[in-house]
Amino acid sequence: MSAEVKSETIDLNGKSVLLVSVKNGEAAIGTCLAGHTDYSGSASTQTRLFFIGTDPVINLICPNHSNKQSDKLVSFSPGFQGYDQKIHDALGNSFNKLNDGDSLAAGLRDIFALLEDGVYTAYMSDYYPTDGSGIFFWGGYNISHEVRGTAEHSRVMGRDQTFKPCFLVPTEPLDYFAPKTRVNTDEQVKRRRVQGIVYHLSGFHSALLKGHHGAVSCVDKDIPYSCAVIEKITEPYTDIIYPEAPPPVTVTEEGEDGEVTEVKPVAAPKPIFVPEGITGFRSPSVKIPLNAFPKEMLRILLEGIAEYKPRQFSILSAKLSTVRRKSVSNNVLPLTILEKSEQMPDCEMIESAYAIKKLSDDELNCLLRGDVEYNGEVIVSPNFYSSIVTACNFLQFSDTQRFVDFAIAIMDNPDLAATHDYVAHRAAAQVSSRKLYSFFKGAVDGGDAKYEKILPVAKTFVSRYKDK
Repeated sequence: MSAEVKSETIDLNGKSVLLVSVKNGEAAIGTCLAGHTDYSGSASTQTRLFFIGTDPVINLICPNHSNKQSDKLVSFSPGFQGYDQKIHDALGNSFNKLNDGDSLAAGLRDIFALLEDGVYTAYMSDYYPTDGSGIFFWGGYNISHEVRGTAEHSRVMGRDQTFKPCFLVPTEPLDYFAPKTRVNTDEQVKRRRVQGIVYHLSGFHSALLKGHHGAVSCVDKDIPYSCAVIEKITEPYTDIIYPEAPPPVTVTEEGEDGEVTEVKPVAAPKPIFVPEGITGFRSPSVKIPLNAFPKEMLRILLEGIAEYKPRQFSILSAKLSTVRRKSVSNNVLPLTILEKSEQMPDCEMIESAYAIKKLSDDELNCLLRGDVEYNGEVIVSPNFYSSIVTACNFLQFSDTQRFVDFAIAIMDNPDLAATHDYVAHRAAAQVSSRKLYSFFKGAVDGGDAKYEKILPVAKTFVSRYKDK
């Protein structure tokens, strides 16, 4: 039975959202639970697989009984042997259609037919071709390690916040990198409307289905890496409702003669209403109320199975014990690619940008004085160190000039020495800042004891700045 793919665009608070339903999909691309396969002996870890065809591609080890606030251990699967030609052609055809001007619904139709049954959303968004920690993504997952930002619910942003994933995990090993192919993509990326196609994996990370060589070219040419994003909508959510507070209650006091002597307005307690059941379903980027779903798509969500194993699971499972030959590292890529990756926004910056809407100069001055509150309100967090870290990340992502001024003010204050090392490493990424060069050079030449913690970073920064 062939796959039944239907798409519909809905209006959500003035914003258009593309929804796509898949019935009788081939389940050739998706994720599934694989049980306890990390061989660590821990009963609290579970493994999820991202698979393409009969090949496990990405292993995600989920600690703490798959706690959604815990980051995952991610690695490229040693069992990958290369997906078949049919899937390869479907990815290539969709990529070409999108760049020929087709809509997301039409251009991605071949890929949607390969997915698991369910409801998806698709949109365009820019990605940073890194692992979220400044390492170029293609060769960054050879060894299983904890990857910041892979938790479904960020502790910094809170679980109710919507966000757009922006970091990558490869679906091809770096063995596939070919300098000749890269020469062609160097020219092609200049004309492309869509640079890659990604499938959301977990947290801020998505699996790159198409566009690996293009990612190398985009970084080298300083071209935004714009991707068509596919997200599966599975998670139910419930919104807490805060009705408007009722008007103050008037309390009167009568004197001995029976006349009113005083009137006091007493504020009524603010009500909180938690509705029974769920408000709707969501993916990372969008929350959709139940009444906004087309009826047929809502039926698929309510009656379908959010988690199931594909029919080829036994083959996927058998390949997990494969021992892969020596993996190729990012060192085969040009040094400029690796250096530019280090300077891209990382996961901490993105989380802070979503967690904070704005920071005024008065609020920053309060933090510099060691205060975590402004006008009776917590600025960022009750914890001072956490407040400095989050504020630095937010400013570095949103306002470089204010970040440099704020970082220098922190490092120049001996009372804030506990934050000096972190802030210095953050500031060192601004390799072209003349203001930071002057500050760090003064710290190196002056020998003041208050700069003790930042001296190693300062010396490295000054040396690199002179080399440039």
